[in-house]
Amino acid sequence: MALFSTPAIVLGGIRLGEADKLITFFTNERGKLKGVAKGARRMKSRFGAALEPFTHCKLVFFDKGAEKLARIEQCDIIHSFQSLREDWGGIERSSRMVDLVRQMTPDGQANEAVFDLLLQGLRFLEAKKDPPLSVMLFMSRLIACSGYQPHWEACLKCRLPFKRRKPETLYFSPGAGGALCAKCGQNTMPLIPMSQGTRAFLSASQKMDYLRAHRLRPSLQIQKECEAIFKHTLSHITGKSAQRFIKNPGPTFQGGRSFQ
Repeated sequence: MALFSTPAIVLGGIRLGEADKLITFFTNERGKLKGVAKGARRMKSRFGAALEPFTHCKLVFFDKGAEKLARIEQCDIIHSFQSLREDWGGIERSSRMVDLVRQMTPDGQANEAVFDLLLQGLRFLEAKKDPPLSVMLFMSRLIACSGYQPHWEACLKCRLPFKRRKPETLYFSPGAGGALCAKCGQNTMPLIPMSQGTRAFLSASQKMDYLRAHRLRPSLQIQKECEAIFKHTLSHITGKSAQRFIKNPGPTFQGGRSFQ
């Protein structure tokens, strides 16, 4: 039984027995990990608040091998993200992020890009610069970081590049993972119609770093089309209904570069 130490983010936990907790983490070095924290529910537990959801921590655990729960030995807070647990908006948006990571990632497979993305996403939510846009960008980038990067620049079928200024209706295929032009998308099912503006927004949002991507300002139409694309893509990837992750993004984003 080996002892390991790694940065981690708490995805959530459930009660186990009379005093223990079963905690799910996403770690920088070991990916998604489940472990038992003995005595975590006792009043004077040595873990304190370190096992609260969304907490960024330094995790020390004993690895018991494949298909066995780890034993959580120590958990030290790096950043608690306490403010995200103090209002409903913060709880709801943060929960969507961690639930998506839990659904989209397998146990025990490291993915540093996903870890960094989740940490950045929680930081942007905490800063409250534009929480609805932060969630939308997070979802778009998580799909790409999980190995399902959609193709946005050319039609999947005819391979012709999209003409940015041509006002044609395009289509997105969750199964094929990319866009089709108006001609190739006709009479093909199941496809999701989308505008050139949505294609341009999604392409740009995945190319930019997370900070610069917050300068993008999608129109209400683009927000709705992105919701449909995310919902069906997540359902295709996870095999489950993704409706719980798709919420009304709220008022149209203000300022910055506009996408129509």
